[in-house]
Amino acid sequence: KEEMARELTLEQGKPYTAEAIPDLEETAENFRIAAEDVKRMETAIIPSQDVDKRILTFRKPNGVYAGITPWNFPTLIPVELIAPGIAAGNTIVMKPSEWTPIAMATFMQAMADAGLPPGVVNVVYGGGEVGERLITDENVDCVGFVGSHVTAEKIVRAAGLKRTLIEASGNGPVIVCADADLERAAKGAVFGGFFCAGQVCCATERVLVDSRVHDEFMDAVVAAAQEWKLGDPFDDDTLVGPMNNEPTARKMDAHLEDALEKGASVVAGGSRDPDRPTRLYYQPTIVDGVGTDTLINREETFGPIVPVLTVGDDDEALRVANDSHLGLQAAVYTSSLKRAFRFLDHLRVGNVVVNDSTDYW
Repeated sequence: KEEMARELTLEQGKPYTAEAIPDLEETAENFRIAAEDVKRMETAIIPSQDVDKRILTFRKPNGVYAGITPWNFPTLIPVELIAPGIAAGNTIVMKPSEWTPIAMATFMQAMADAGLPPGVVNVVYGGGEVGERLITDENVDCVGFVGSHVTAEKIVRAAGLKRTLIEASGNGPVIVCADADLERAAKGAVFGGFFCAGQVCCATERVLVDSRVHDEFMDAVVAAAQEWKLGDPFDDDTLVGPMNNEPTARKMDAHLEDALEKGASVVAGGSRDPDRPTRLYYQPTIVDGVGTDTLINREETFGPIVPVLTVGDDDEALRVANDSHLGLQAAVYTSSLKRAFRFLDHLRVGNVVVNDSTDYW
């Protein structure tokens, strides 16, 4: 575990103690979960319109899965495909991100050392061209993908009638209602914004705060953010390490610049940190006064940022939250059960978390 976590920190940048070790522990746990879950994969006996007959259903493996996974959780996301895939009897060909190939190589060796039969889980390395070859290969029956929505759309089109399991980009709105526990909401928003340097599909990408509690909430956010130290990912007290790659850091630059040009203001952070081993150390950033016309609001920033938009009431919060093509996961903070269920019913996302971070999965 320690050896794999060290490699994970070196390659991906996430803090060793706070993130890399827990990532590896959860990776192992996901194999145990899949082994238990597959024992309970019940099948239906369906009544027939013919009273003398019963229709029995059976679950069988789909065949060969191609798995294409990103660089932000290079063991944890692959295991979400590998563990249930092999538990159900499939074989798998993984293509890891070209930004984090070492984690997958070590992962493959660990599975081989554990006695997994040859050919059950396989790996190929490369970029988009390799992924396209894999998806369209006639020997691949199904495709599992986690990554950007742009790539996801291309994959679904290329896969055609093959089964697909897709998790694409998020633009996670956190809604802070007037009756929210503001300290809890602030801590959740900061966790969702800064965990894994904000490089999480269900990160806190934007915070929609009721104007009646805006100032108090901002005070709580600034206080919560002070606990998130940027630094050497091998230091035990570091909670924010470097970003993984330059293209993602450049997107953070562009989104911040766009927001500031359109009237937003930086409350904390706001730039890359100087005098670091690389230019990928980005200061944990809080931005207030973000407009709905900004890239931060409309796209996935994927960096260590907590952007705050002010809304007048619940109706406006719903409108702004739903005005997005990236509906993955949202969070709402409220002390009202009725209000919580209204957001559960009307937010157009896959999951809604009540009174906890969007990063709770």
